[in-house]
Amino acid sequence: MSSSKPQIVLFPGAWHKPSCFSHIIPKLEAAGYAVRTAQLPSVTDHNPPKDLNADIATVRSTVDEAIGSGNDVVVIPHSWAGIVVGSALTGYSKKEREAKGEKGGVVRCGYMCAFMAPIGLSLWDAIGQAPPPWWTIKDNELSILSDSAGDIFYNDLPAEQRAYWFSQCSRSHSLHTKKAKATDEAWLEIPTSYLFCEDDQAIPLDKQEFVTSMVKEKGGEVQTTRLKSGHSPFLSHPEETVEWIRRVAGEEI
Repeated sequence: MSSSKPQIVLFPGAWHKPSCFSHIIPKLEAAGYAVRTAQLPSVTDHNPPKDLNADIATVRSTVDEAIGSGNDVVVIPHSWAGIVVGSALTGYSKKEREAKGEKGGVVRCGYMCAFMAPIGLSLWDAIGQAPPPWWTIKDNELSILSDSAGDIFYNDLPAEQRAYWFSQCSRSHSLHTKKAKATDEAWLEIPTSYLFCEDDQAIPLDKQEFVTSMVKEKGGEVQTTRLKSGHSPFLSHPEETVEWIRRVAGEEI
C-alpha cells in the first residue's frame, strides 16, 4: 500500500557522491519523507563503465526499491544524473504501471540544474565535444577534475566549505558515459519539474533554459522554478531546495 507521501530518490551528478545531499536528507525526513540515494557507477577511477548501462541499472534498482509494494516515488536527479534518469525510467510512471496492473510508480521527476538529452544525444555532444577548462581527459577513459572545479561547483559557498566539499568529490568520472548517447526520453511520459539555478557556473542558466525548451518542443511539459544559486543548491540553499522538492512531491508550501 502506498504511504501518504511519495518516497524521494536523489541521484548525485558527475564526480559527486551521495554525501553531497547530507544537508537536505534530514530535512526531508523531518518533513515525513522516506529518502533514498545511490552513487552512480560512472563516478569512479577504476574500470570506468563503457556505456550508460551500469548507471541506468543503478537508477532502476534504486527506484524499484522505493516503489516496493506500491509506493509513489519522486525522483530528483542533479546535473549529469538527468541524462541517466531520462534514459532509465521510461515505463516507470505511475500511469504506465497502473495500465499494466502494477501499483505505485514515479509520479514526478524534479531535475535540479540537470542535463536532459533527447535520444541519440550525449553530454559530450551538448558541451561541444570538448571539455571545459575545469576538467581534463586521461587515457581517453576518464574525465578528471581540475583544481579549479571546486570554484565552479560551489561558487556561492565560503572558501572553507568549497574546499571541504571538493575534497569529498571523486576526481574521476567515466569519459565513456559522457560520450554515450541518451537511450530514452522518460520526461515525455513522467511529469517533470526543473530547478533553474541562476548563478550556476557548471551548467550556465542559458544551457538549463535550452534543455527545458527542447523538452517542450518535443511535447513534454515542464514546471520551472528559479533559485539564485550556484550549481549545488543542496549545499548553499538547503532550505529552499527542500521546499522545492516538497512542492515537486505535491505539497503546497
